[in-house]
Amino acid sequence: MDMNNRIKKLTLYTVGLFILSLGVGISVASNLGVSPVSALPYVISKITGFELGMCTTGVFVLYLLIQIVILRKEFKVISFIQIAVSFLFGFFVRISTPLMSFLNFTDNYAYRLLLCGVGIIVVGIGVFMYVSSDVIPLPTEGVMLAISKKTGIQFSSSKIIFDISSVAAAVILSLVFFHRLEGVREGTVLAAVFVGFVVKFLNRRFAGKGQ
Repeated sequence: MDMNNRIKKLTLYTVGLFILSLGVGISVASNLGVSPVSALPYVISKITGFELGMCTTGVFVLYLLIQIVILRKEFKVISFIQIAVSFLFGFFVRISTPLMSFLNFTDNYAYRLLLCGVGIIVVGIGVFMYVSSDVIPLPTEGVMLAISKKTGIQFSSSKIIFDISSVAAAVILSLVFFHRLEGVREGTVLAAVFVGFVVKFLNRRFAGKGQ
Protein backbone atom coordinates (compact mmCIF):
# COMPACT_ATOMS: atom_id res chain seq x y z
CA MET A 1 0.00 0.00 0.00
CA ASP A 2 1.42 3.40 -0.98
CA MET A 3 1.69 6.33 1.40
CA ASN A 4 -1.25 8.21 -0.11
CA ASN A 5 -3.53 5.24 0.44
CA ARG A 6 -2.39 4.88 4.05
CA ILE A 7 -2.98 8.57 4.73
CA LYS A 8 -6.41 8.33 3.11
CA LYS A 9 -7.34 5.30 5.23
CA LEU A 10 -6.07 6.87 8.47
CA THR A 11 -7.94 10.09 7.70
CA LEU A 12 -11.17 8.20 7.00
CA TYR A 13 -10.67 6.20 10.19
CA THR A 14 -10.01 9.25 12.38
CA VAL A 15 -12.87 11.30 10.92
CA GLY A 16 -15.16 8.28 11.32
CA LEU A 17 -14.27 7.99 15.01
CA PHE A 18 -14.93 11.69 15.53
CA ILE A 19 -18.30 11.52 13.77
CA LEU A 20 -19.13 8.47 15.89
CA SER A 21 -18.31 10.49 19.02
CA LEU A 22 -20.62 13.27 17.78
CA GLY A 23 -23.37 10.68 17.52
CA VAL A 24 -22.71 9.67 21.12
CA GLY A 25 -22.92 13.32 22.18
CA ILE A 26 -26.24 13.78 20.35
CA SER A 27 -27.62 10.61 21.94
CA VAL A 28 -26.66 11.86 25.40
CA ALA A 29 -28.32 15.22 24.65
CA SER A 30 -31.55 13.47 23.61
CA ASN A 31 -31.84 12.00 27.12
CA LEU A 32 -33.67 8.99 25.68
CA GLY A 33 -30.86 6.51 26.23
CA VAL A 34 -27.48 5.96 24.62
CA SER A 35 -26.45 3.16 22.26
CA PRO A 36 -25.68 -0.29 23.75
CA VAL A 37 -21.92 0.25 23.30
CA SER A 38 -22.03 3.54 25.23
CA ALA A 39 -24.46 2.37 27.93
CA LEU A 40 -21.88 0.93 30.32
CA PRO A 41 -19.40 3.85 30.09
CA TYR A 42 -22.31 6.28 30.55
CA VAL A 43 -23.55 4.61 33.74
CA ILE A 44 -20.00 4.38 35.12
CA SER A 45 -19.51 8.09 34.42
CA LYS A 46 -22.69 8.83 36.40
CA ILE A 47 -21.51 6.64 39.29
CA THR A 48 -17.95 7.96 39.49
CA GLY A 49 -18.50 11.55 38.37
CA PHE A 50 -15.75 11.20 35.79
CA GLU A 51 -16.24 12.49 32.25
CA LEU A 52 -17.89 10.16 29.75
CA GLY A 53 -14.79 10.26 27.53
CA MET A 54 -12.54 9.07 30.36
CA CYS A 55 -14.96 6.28 31.29
CA THR A 56 -15.24 5.25 27.64
CA THR A 57 -11.46 4.88 27.47
CA GLY A 58 -11.41 2.85 30.69
CA VAL A 59 -14.17 0.49 29.57
CA PHE A 60 -12.55 0.04 26.15
CA VAL A 61 -9.24 -0.93 27.80
CA LEU A 62 -11.25 -3.45 29.86
CA TYR A 63 -12.62 -4.86 26.60
CA LEU A 64 -9.04 -5.33 25.39
CA LEU A 65 -8.27 -7.33 28.55
CA ILE A 66 -11.37 -9.46 27.88
CA GLN A 67 -9.99 -10.18 24.40
CA ILE A 68 -6.75 -11.40 25.98
CA VAL A 69 -8.70 -13.70 28.33
CA ILE A 70 -10.80 -15.10 25.48
CA LEU A 71 -8.03 -15.54 22.90
CA ARG A 72 -5.07 -16.26 25.22
CA LYS A 73 -2.16 -17.42 23.02
CA GLU A 74 -4.08 -16.45 19.89
CA PHE A 75 -4.12 -12.80 20.95
CA LYS A 76 -1.85 -10.80 18.65
CA VAL A 77 0.54 -8.24 20.12
CA ILE A 78 -0.39 -5.74 17.40
CA SER A 79 -3.89 -5.64 18.91
CA PHE A 80 -2.45 -3.54 21.75
CA ILE A 81 -2.77 -0.65 19.31
CA GLN A 82 -6.42 -0.71 20.37
CA ILE A 83 -5.29 1.01 23.58
CA ALA A 84 -4.18 4.07 21.61
CA VAL A 85 -7.45 3.97 19.68
CA SER A 86 -9.35 3.81 22.98
CA PHE A 87 -7.64 6.96 24.22
CA LEU A 88 -8.27 8.71 20.90
CA PHE A 89 -11.96 7.85 20.86
CA GLY A 90 -12.29 8.73 24.54
CA PHE A 91 -10.74 12.12 23.78
CA PHE A 92 -13.22 12.66 20.95
CA VAL A 93 -16.15 11.77 23.24
CA ARG A 94 -14.77 14.17 25.84
CA ILE A 95 -14.96 16.94 23.21
CA SER A 96 -18.24 15.94 21.57
CA THR A 97 -20.42 15.45 24.65
CA PRO A 98 -20.25 19.09 25.87
CA LEU A 99 -20.14 20.27 22.25
CA MET A 100 -23.55 18.70 21.58
CA SER A 101 -25.04 19.68 24.95
CA PHE A 102 -26.55 22.85 23.42
CA LEU A 103 -29.11 20.57 21.76
CA ASN A 104 -30.55 19.73 25.19
CA PHE A 105 -32.83 22.73 25.62
CA THR A 106 -36.36 21.31 25.87
CA ASP A 107 -38.20 18.36 27.40
CA ASN A 108 -40.52 18.05 24.39
CA TYR A 109 -40.67 14.32 23.71
CA ALA A 110 -41.12 14.62 19.95
CA TYR A 111 -38.01 16.79 19.74
CA ARG A 112 -36.01 14.37 21.88
CA LEU A 113 -37.14 11.44 19.74
CA LEU A 114 -36.05 13.34 16.63
CA LEU A 115 -32.71 14.07 18.28
CA CYS A 116 -32.35 10.38 19.14
CA GLY A 117 -32.96 9.53 15.47
CA VAL A 118 -30.33 12.02 14.33
CA GLY A 119 -27.89 10.52 16.84
CA ILE A 120 -28.51 7.03 15.45
CA ILE A 121 -27.87 8.22 11.89
CA VAL A 122 -24.66 10.03 12.89
CA VAL A 123 -23.42 6.98 14.82
CA GLY A 124 -24.15 4.82 11.77
CA ILE A 125 -22.18 7.17 9.52
CA GLY A 126 -19.24 7.13 11.91
CA VAL A 127 -19.27 3.34 12.17
CA PHE A 128 -19.44 3.00 8.39
CA MET A 129 -16.48 5.34 7.88
CA TYR A 130 -14.11 3.81 10.41
CA VAL A 131 -15.02 0.23 9.52
CA SER A 132 -14.64 0.99 5.79
CA SER A 133 -11.11 2.29 6.41
CA ASP A 134 -10.10 -1.24 7.50
CA VAL A 135 -7.40 0.09 9.85
CA ILE A 136 -8.01 -1.47 13.26
CA PRO A 137 -11.22 -2.34 15.10
CA LEU A 138 -12.32 -0.59 18.25
CA PRO A 139 -12.04 -2.82 21.34
CA THR A 140 -15.81 -3.34 21.18
CA GLU A 141 -15.54 -4.98 17.77
CA GLY A 142 -12.39 -6.73 18.99
CA VAL A 143 -14.41 -8.51 21.69
CA MET A 144 -17.09 -9.46 19.17
CA LEU A 145 -14.46 -10.86 16.79
CA ALA A 146 -12.81 -12.79 19.65
CA ILE A 147 -16.14 -14.33 20.68
CA SER A 148 -16.87 -15.25 17.07
CA LYS A 149 -13.42 -16.79 16.59
CA LYS A 150 -13.47 -18.92 19.75
CA THR A 151 -17.09 -20.09 19.55
CA GLY A 152 -17.54 -20.31 15.80
CA ILE A 153 -20.76 -18.30 15.87
CA GLN A 154 -21.34 -15.58 13.30
CA PHE A 155 -20.09 -12.06 13.97
CA SER A 156 -23.66 -10.72 13.87
CA SER A 157 -24.63 -13.15 16.62
CA SER A 158 -21.60 -12.24 18.73
CA LYS A 159 -22.63 -8.57 18.37
CA ILE A 160 -26.07 -9.39 19.76
CA ILE A 161 -24.46 -11.21 22.69
CA PHE A 162 -22.11 -8.30 23.32
CA ASP A 163 -24.85 -5.65 23.10
CA ILE A 164 -27.15 -7.56 25.44
CA SER A 165 -24.33 -8.11 27.93
CA SER A 166 -23.31 -4.42 27.85
CA VAL A 167 -26.87 -3.20 28.38
CA ALA A 168 -27.47 -5.80 31.11
CA ALA A 169 -24.34 -4.65 32.97
CA ALA A 170 -25.46 -1.01 32.62
CA VAL A 171 -28.96 -1.86 33.90
CA ILE A 172 -27.59 -3.76 36.92
CA LEU A 173 -25.21 -0.95 37.88
CA SER A 174 -28.01 1.62 37.44
CA LEU A 175 -30.38 -0.27 39.70
CA VAL A 176 -27.71 -0.95 42.33
CA PHE A 177 -26.42 2.63 42.56
CA PHE A 178 -29.45 4.73 41.58
CA HIS A 179 -32.44 2.39 41.97
CA ARG A 180 -33.53 3.54 38.51
CA LEU A 181 -32.35 3.23 34.93
CA GLU A 182 -29.62 5.62 33.74
CA GLY A 183 -28.72 5.87 30.05
CA VAL A 184 -30.85 2.86 29.09
CA ARG A 185 -34.18 3.82 27.57
CA GLU A 186 -36.12 3.49 24.33
CA GLY A 187 -33.26 5.20 22.49
CA THR A 188 -30.97 2.32 23.47
CA VAL A 189 -33.34 -0.18 21.85
CA LEU A 190 -33.76 2.01 18.76
CA ALA A 191 -29.98 2.33 18.41
CA ALA A 192 -29.50 -1.43 18.78
CA VAL A 193 -31.95 -1.98 15.92
CA PHE A 194 -31.35 0.90 13.52
CA VAL A 195 -27.61 1.69 13.62
CA GLY A 196 -27.04 -1.56 11.76
CA PHE A 197 -29.61 -0.56 9.14
CA VAL A 198 -27.85 2.77 8.61
CA VAL A 199 -24.49 1.02 8.16
CA LYS A 200 -26.00 -1.52 5.75
CA PHE A 201 -27.61 1.25 3.69
CA LEU A 202 -24.31 3.15 3.44
CA ASN A 203 -22.48 -0.04 2.52
CA ARG A 204 -24.91 -0.69 -0.33
CA ARG A 205 -24.79 2.95 -1.46
CA PHE A 206 -21.07 3.68 -1.19
CA ALA A 207 -19.12 0.41 -0.84
CA GLY A 208 -16.35 0.37 -3.41
CA LYS A 209 -16.82 4.04 -4.30
CA GLY A 210 -14.15 6.50 -3.47
CA GLN A 211 -12.29 3.98 -1.34
